Amino acid sequence: MFYEIRTEHARPGRGAELARYLDETVIPLHQELEMRVVGSFTVAGDEDAVVWIRRFENDTDREHILNAVHRDPRCAALAETVAALTAAPPSTVRLAPTAGSLLR
Repeated sequence: MFYEIRTEHARPGRGAELARYLDETVIPLHQELEMRVVGSFTVAGDEDAVVWIRRFENDTDREHILNAVHRDPRCAALAETVAALTAAPPSTVRLAPTAGSLLR
């Protein structure tokens, strides 16, 4: 199992709008297609950054889910809206729990 921390960088002044769109539209589609989203967050001190954390069982699970999302006919419209709201590509950090982690 591993987690990904994905940070979206909104255009200046549009962080709240991006957070709302992710919460109401993007994340529900991902969840509908079996992605486990741990949560979404705003970043203290950076009103235009939105972070969401996703969990995958393994690389195959991740590939399967992301392929399902990208093949979904609704995905293109969502991607266009996110592109209009963001100023830069997202950054993604992969986290693997340590052997003693309580996050299992």
